[in-house]
Amino acid sequence: MPALTLDGADARLRVRLNEEEQNGSVFAFRGRLIALGLVAVWLMFAAGPMRVGVGVGACVAMMASAWLVYAARATRFARPIQIGVTLIDVTVITIATLVPIPGAPDGALWLEQVFGRRSLFLYLVIYLTASALSYSARTVVVTGAASLVALVGSFVWTAFDQARASGVDLLGAAALWPEARALFARLIGPGFVTPEAFLVQQLVFMTICTGFIAVAVWRARAHLGRTLLAEGERNNLARYFSPNLVDRLAGAEHDFEVGRESKATVLFVDIVGFTRLMEGQPPQLTINFLRVFHEHMAECIFRHGGTLDKFIGDGVMATFGTPDAQPDDEARALRCALDMVETVEGWNRGRRMRGLPPVRISVGAHVGPVLMGAIGSRNRLEYSAVGDTVNVASRLEQLSRSHDALVVTSAETLLAAGLEEADAARFRAIGPVSVPGRAQPVEVCILRN
Repeated sequence: MPALTLDGADARLRVRLNEEEQNGSVFAFRGRLIALGLVAVWLMFAAGPMRVGVGVGACVAMMASAWLVYAARATRFARPIQIGVTLIDVTVITIATLVPIPGAPDGALWLEQVFGRRSLFLYLVIYLTASALSYSARTVVVTGAASLVALVGSFVWTAFDQARASGVDLLGAAALWPEARALFARLIGPGFVTPEAFLVQQLVFMTICTGFIAVAVWRARAHLGRTLLAEGERNNLARYFSPNLVDRLAGAEHDFEVGRESKATVLFVDIVGFTRLMEGQPPQLTINFLRVFHEHMAECIFRHGGTLDKFIGDGVMATFGTPDAQPDDEARALRCALDMVETVEGWNRGRRMRGLPPVRISVGAHVGPVLMGAIGSRNRLEYSAVGDTVNVASRLEQLSRSHDALVVTSAETLLAAGLEEADAARFRAIGPVSVPGRAQPVEVCILRN
């Protein structure tokens, strides 16, 4: 299972998508108010005087329902309210479009005109398109389904209205569809399109629109999810690797939970006499001091292309050659060690100016095989190196105290590094040293002040 999932990325993604749905509700509410306001103004000029009230009333009713969705967007009732409001809106559109006004001069012909112009169909398509603003594919599908039901209902409504006007009893007819087909043929006109094609094309068109819009919203959500997971993965990698490696690793197919052996140079750095240095200091001051120290060391590690393995109290462990070994791993590790020494010297100049005691570090480095992998529990994994090389590097760092050295490295590491003559000359060989936990002694080189 990917570490991102273990760290709760799926839960964070669901929260983020839920936030986007809530933001979509806000956007849809504002967009709907503007659109309905424009429609209401247009109806005042385009609709007959007896239909203005119906049209504007429908707009006001839909504004109220939009506010209800907006107000409930962050509650646990948001989804059922959204579905209920969608059904109400489609019903309002259908009734406001199809029902003739009693006593209106064109009342008898109103349904024929609406059906012929496909007014309901166009209004429902607009409403369906607007549902995409909700950023919810479920809302789009519900809206499309409700619109399809409304269209089918309008066909039935029109058929019975025309049957009543023509004196035809559809319910009592032996062949219902042939009778209804003849009624629709008179409305549509046989020279234009067949009744079957006229009815089916609207249903097909609405279905296709629903599918396309729902897929578009789904793809947008999926893209957001992939973006968030990729960014989370990149941030997770940035905790371990130098910035120049993060982009490459984020797009690579590395399974960091699978252990694998590789050659690497391991570096440990620690503060000498940290307990005495921080004696009597408030806890927060100690924490602030460690943050500054860790920041300085991390910058050195990343500057030389190393991997920050972990912070260990007042110490830091880094590896060079992970996740992939490079020809100059040893050289970059020792240059990093020298850089750490110079960085602390610069830090100390500022501390002395403030009357603070200087900081002294010790660095140990060793090259050899390491086992790399994700180590820890299910809920807390670390991508770390283990093995004899790690132990030797740690022991070499501890030897610095007895040899009054800033950097202690194995001769093997110094030889493989191939440093420039001036840097290599700063190291002095002290011969084989017995390392606790290791049978064979290690040829050691040290760097003093």
